Amino acid sequence: MTAWEWNAGLRSAIAAFGARLLVVMTLALLGAMPGSRLASAAIPVTAAAQRADAGLSACDSSSGQVLYRCVSDVLYRLCRDLKGADVQQTRSALDTAAARLRTAVSKVQALSAITQATALITGALTRARSVGGVLQGWGDGSGLAAIAGVLGHAAKLIQAKG
Repeated sequence: MTAWEWNAGLRSAIAAFGARLLVVMTLALLGAMPGSRLASAAIPVTAAAQRADAGLSACDSSSGQVLYRCVSDVLYRLCRDLKGADVQQTRSALDTAAARLRTAVSKVQALSAITQATALITGALTRARSVGGVLQGWGDGSGLAAIAGVLGHAAKLIQAKG
């Protein structure tokens, strides 16, 4: 083997190592991007929704405006629990529903507040599923579906006891 052949082999090995290193560094950088954190935010969103659903069970013994306040408190708590995730639009929809529930004086007003929030959440859920991942400001499908379930539970409570 001549020196030229040996150097060519060495250059080839260094180039292959450099290419592998470039791939590994690219993957590491992509893993550190905000989009990957959005996807990992689904677990806390789902857990927060499960806590909220359990909180709604405590509202089961109430009726009328006391029920609306109880559901409102649960939605405010859910908003607070979502602080770490990139779901500002979801929080805004829930916060608006909670505020409207707080001031509701009739079953119609209370159901309207829940229905409007549900429409926003399910619309975002449809868009998240169509893009196959995370919808900026709203979260991903599993978190949105869990929140839609909480709103469905709230609507059933208000319908039955409001």
